[in-house]
Amino acid sequence: EPYRRQRQMCIRDRIDDTVEKMPEQRRKIYMLSRNEGLSNEEIAGRLNTTKRNVESQLSLALKEIRKTISYFFLLLA
Repeated sequence: EPYRRQRQMCIRDRIDDTVEKMPEQRRKIYMLSRNEGLSNEEIAGRLNTTKRNVESQLSLALKEIRKTISYFFLLLA
């Protein structure tokens, strides 16, 4: 249990680091989606951009996060 919690915290830290390094617009879109639970349409309205741009930026953000997580697990193997 303590090891599992420590691993979860480490993964969370890696995700936070990855999000922090994202371009500003991508970071904002990700945070609004994941932390505030806004829909892509709501984010587009709030940031004065298109829904398609929101979808594209979220896709790129998630791709970066998956890459970070997979690298982390490779290090554990």
